[in-house]
Amino acid sequence: MNMSPKVRPLWQRVLLMFGTSMLWAYKALHLPRFILPRDIKSIVNNWTHEMFWMLIKTGFTQAYIDQTCYFKMPTSFKPKAQVAPQHALSETEIKRFYTQGFLGPFDAFSHDEMMDFKKEVLALENEKSKTYGWATPRDRHFESPRLWNYMKHPAIVERCAQLLGPDLLVWRSQYFYKGPKSPAIQWHQASTFMVEDYQDPGIFPPDRGEIFQLTVWVAIDDATPERGCLRFARGTHNRIRAIKFGGEEGFYKAAYTFDFDEKVEDCVELPVKAGQFIIFTERCIHGSGPNTTDHHRLAFNMRVIPTHVPAYTNKKYYRSVYNGGKYQLDKWGVALLRGEDRHRVSRAIPPADLETGQFTRVIPEGEPLPAPKRSRAAA
Repeated sequence: MNMSPKVRPLWQRVLLMFGTSMLWAYKALHLPRFILPRDIKSIVNNWTHEMFWMLIKTGFTQAYIDQTCYFKMPTSFKPKAQVAPQHALSETEIKRFYTQGFLGPFDAFSHDEMMDFKKEVLALENEKSKTYGWATPRDRHFESPRLWNYMKHPAIVERCAQLLGPDLLVWRSQYFYKGPKSPAIQWHQASTFMVEDYQDPGIFPPDRGEIFQLTVWVAIDDATPERGCLRFARGTHNRIRAIKFGGEEGFYKAAYTFDFDEKVEDCVELPVKAGQFIIFTERCIHGSGPNTTDHHRLAFNMRVIPTHVPAYTNKKYYRSVYNGGKYQLDKWGVALLRGEDRHRVSRAIPPADLETGQFTRVIPEGEPLPAPKRSRAAA
């Protein structure tokens, strides 16, 4: 079932509405799912009732951008892990994160470190990924020990632990190559990353109302307003919004109009110096302006989850509709960032491989994971 967000002819929409209504009824009646084809079974399992209803009531012209969820404000703003004083977040800062959906910038690396690292990042831009076999900026921490050790910097990891808990995994990372004169990235949001596939989520939190993932965005270059720094709409992580198929704007290769008006929302640009980072939830609506300069605006991010949240469960590959790619997962696994993975609900990369950038094997879920070596940064 192709759910690429585009306007379809009326006859196609009528057929899709009929088929979607049948699947919704199948889900509501709790009929057996093991007999369904894989793609159909994924839709029945993973789409919420609100997702079905949005498509049907709008005649297949609108859809939720991701699995529906509504944020539940926690009753306490105490940190979820004890950390060294220099990395401690106050209860006021934690409350601010939960209220606005982002926090920072914080210092981590020197300008000189990032300028040297920039050479490595630019050299990899068009190189094939050892993980996926084609040129992609995703998950380069599997083959770059330097990137992996940057991701483990205590300034980053210890702040994430106070928001998510002491035991943390990375399930994805990405470089961002915003070149000279590059266009803006439209406002967008994500929850379980069903936005990429429209059939299967990327992660499976037990409670979507909680903050179950953090994105850490690290500036390699100075990210100024002229270079297209990140911008956020405060408090918009309260719910997942809908999109209207088609439109003049889009997110990468997907054309849609977002249910969002920046004129009435509390929007802010967040300049970040090279070596600084921001922590945010992907549910907070965000984007970036155009790079109007003749310089790059490079950055990398990582997506952090507690160890009890599964990632890519029982999947051989995942698809990204808006990037037009298929990512084989035979060399993919979560990476233990902090603490211990007692749950083992996801495949994992052996910690020693992350230190060397050389693959040996992916450890299946359930199998014990050896403890990672302590990095120099954490010493």
